[in-house]
Amino acid sequence: MSTAIDHLKKVTLELRYDDRTEPFEFIFGIASEGLCPFEYLLLHKVAGDQVQLMIPQMEAPRMFAHLYMPLRMAMALYDPPDTIGLAVSVTAVTDAQPREVVRAMAQATEKEGCGGNCGCGCSGH
Repeated sequence: MSTAIDHLKKVTLELRYDDRTEPFEFIFGIASEGLCPFEYLLLHKVAGDQVQLMIPQMEAPRMFAHLYMPLRMAMALYDPPDTIGLAVSVTAVTDAQPREVVRAMAQATEKEGCGGNCGCGCSGH
């Protein structure tokens, strides 16, 4: 029996955007605001499940919430197009270690983006 995506699980995804495929890993359900729409789409999915998304760029921050900047950075999506077409495949769902949960919660509360000089366009500049 496969482990399903649920709160505090470590989720590993494969993101396909344009001609690139990138891995993306996060702890599910740790934001203080609750689940974002993207997380609701993934809830109870198991490894092998897929989701296709076509998201207007203006809706992307709401859709991904605290995961938006990490997702953009993982995909090297520094200048998002008007519509973001994304194929998402669940590759693994595992138990998160307590240290990973704490780190993810701290990152989810960061309101200033990455805070670095990465060129991602976040408000941390």
